[in-house]
Amino acid sequence: MTKRPDDLPFMARVDPFIGHAEADLPAPEGIAATWWCAKPPIGNTHPGATRPFGMVSACAYSGAYVTGYGRYAVSLSGDSPPVLFERHEAVGIAHFQQSGTGRIRMYYNYLLTTPLGADGLAGRLERQGLVEERAWPGFYAGKFAESGIGFEVVAAERGVRHRYEFPEGLAPSVAVDVSAGGLLIDEMGNYPQWSKLWIEDDGSVAGEVVMEGIPLHFHCICEGSEAWLWEDEDILTERAYELSLEKQKYRPAFGFGFRGGVGNRIELTFGFSLQAGERATAAIPAGWDSCVGDAAKAWEEVLAKVEVEGGTAEQHEVFSTALYHACLKPADFTDENPFTGKPGPFFFDLSTLWDLYKTQLPLMMSLWPERAAAFVEFLCEVAEREGGFPVSYLMDNVPDRFTKQATGLCHAILEDARVRGIEADWDRVLSLLWKTSQSGKGRKSRFAEYVKKGEVDPLSHTLDISYAHFCMARMARSLGHQLIHDRATSMIEHWRNAFDPKSGLLREDSTYYEGENWNYSFRLLHDMQERIELAGGDRNFVSLLDKFFGFSEAGHGERVHRFEGLNNEPDMEAPYAYLYAGRHDRTARVVRRVMDCQFTTGPGGLPGNEDSGGLSSWYVWNACGLFPVCGQPVMLIGSPLFRKATLHLSEGDFTVIAEGNSRENVFIQEAHLNGRPIKRSWLKMDEFLKGGTLLLKMGDEPSEFGTLERPPSFSP
Repeated sequence: MTKRPDDLPFMARVDPFIGHAEADLPAPEGIAATWWCAKPPIGNTHPGATRPFGMVSACAYSGAYVTGYGRYAVSLSGDSPPVLFERHEAVGIAHFQQSGTGRIRMYYNYLLTTPLGADGLAGRLERQGLVEERAWPGFYAGKFAESGIGFEVVAAERGVRHRYEFPEGLAPSVAVDVSAGGLLIDEMGNYPQWSKLWIEDDGSVAGEVVMEGIPLHFHCICEGSEAWLWEDEDILTERAYELSLEKQKYRPAFGFGFRGGVGNRIELTFGFSLQAGERATAAIPAGWDSCVGDAAKAWEEVLAKVEVEGGTAEQHEVFSTALYHACLKPADFTDENPFTGKPGPFFFDLSTLWDLYKTQLPLMMSLWPERAAAFVEFLCEVAEREGGFPVSYLMDNVPDRFTKQATGLCHAILEDARVRGIEADWDRVLSLLWKTSQSGKGRKSRFAEYVKKGEVDPLSHTLDISYAHFCMARMARSLGHQLIHDRATSMIEHWRNAFDPKSGLLREDSTYYEGENWNYSFRLLHDMQERIELAGGDRNFVSLLDKFFGFSEAGHGERVHRFEGLNNEPDMEAPYAYLYAGRHDRTARVVRRVMDCQFTTGPGGLPGNEDSGGLSSWYVWNACGLFPVCGQPVMLIGSPLFRKATLHLSEGDFTVIAEGNSRENVFIQEAHLNGRPIKRSWLKMDEFLKGGTLLLKMGDEPSEFGTLERPPSFSP
């Protein structure tokens, strides 16, 4: 049995099982008891083995919703998720999983690998109880109850290693289903468009399978074993197999397998590539121990980027696991671009970019500017090749990556990268942003409708596009592109059209995705001063927020949709809207209630979909006492969970110290930045990026902190 490295303290605090089961959270207190669930209260995570921002993952596969791991059926409402299996079950180990998403178009889970019991190939799809699970970052293990076969998997950069231990009397044998993909429920399965595999002279198996338009090359070795190919329940005598749906309509299950091993053990090692078979061969990882050690060290280096002190052991576990979840996606496929075959930065699994852009991507860009630069280059490559910037980008080749739940997100993401000092050819970036907004996909998109009508439906997209023009205008001004600046500036003002001046909220005559007009009404716009004036001034704006968060009740006949409490992310930045009206105390109370009541240890430790790190990144920022505003050169100050938090940035450490911090002492009494007192509830971006110390003195009663010096509103 592989032992977890005991000399890596940051990694030891992570529990990869947090969030895979229905929420089992602390009893909500105060305002938290009024919040509602728009989506199923489950994180939809999986505990499988993967590297930081890893291309490959490997996890037990039951075929359940949503990642292929677990026991739940399809669930899209705020009710408890329906149970598909009464116990944890699995049929094998699959590869390439999503991370905590809700429903997306198609699911991965490729090359399903199953150790065979007494029934051999005929029992390949029989679910077995999944017991004795263990996991730490990069490693996952367990046992199939009925057969008694134990398994361990460890992730590599471009591959994965499997190890199976068979009980006495059962000959080691394993089958790999190349035709498998997706889920086993509600017609969510996937099937190859084309595949070819063959047994090499050295007894290994190589091949290619095209899933959802994406080629996946693989090479699998299994030393001391005999390889064989199969179709349905028949073992083939041939040494090669080819399938094309253009030539046949029947869809057989097919794949390869190995029989025999070293004693009662059989080990498989996969290498993968989206470009070529020889690259898959080169990606096959080295020995077991070195693979385990390399994965653990890679995670330790990542997790050490943010250090916290104080708090309880449980809070440290939640925090470290949140940082772990925040660093799973986007999946780094550098030099594996399947569309061009050219080297260079490339990423997949941007399945929830509308959540990632608010918290996860600013975290990645702050802590790993080199990776951020690669991400900027990737987005530009997509825009040049496909004529537009995506709002999601999955491991498929379908057109809906440009037309989902939001519009113009990359405009904010790229401006955020610029203000965080990420290196890029910003003239090229601006040119692509402007060009794709005005022509190509932009000509037929909501951008064109916005320019023509001054608004689009859903109205949340009106805010998206207005903000996209603000980001382009700011970028153009910094680069000296006067024409783009002037034209973009003229398009910003239409955000006002989305609001009802009588209610101070977004209009009700619209559709809102996974929420209502209240949930989208408190986004952090570029001009929050005018936004507050539109709502009737500070007092009226705070009154709306108080109703939204549960500090006060709705008026007679008034319908209020409450804060989603991080069960979902459309209103994840809304607690910080209070800062712009001088009520830092309200922000402090809300964010601390969220951290106290909506996150905990154990499988039910998350309040809703992890959404590829968007949810957990919110926790990381807020536990440190900070919050980003994507596309603006500010960092907002919240209410830290820990006595001390240090972010190791490239230009120097930024440390937040909260003197006297406790569960009751959530309010900032005094603040000092690098020894100088400040009364503002925000930091300039340079103050954050260059490193320094923010000293906060905490108390149990609100103070005047942040009442006068509020976060700035920005002109283009």
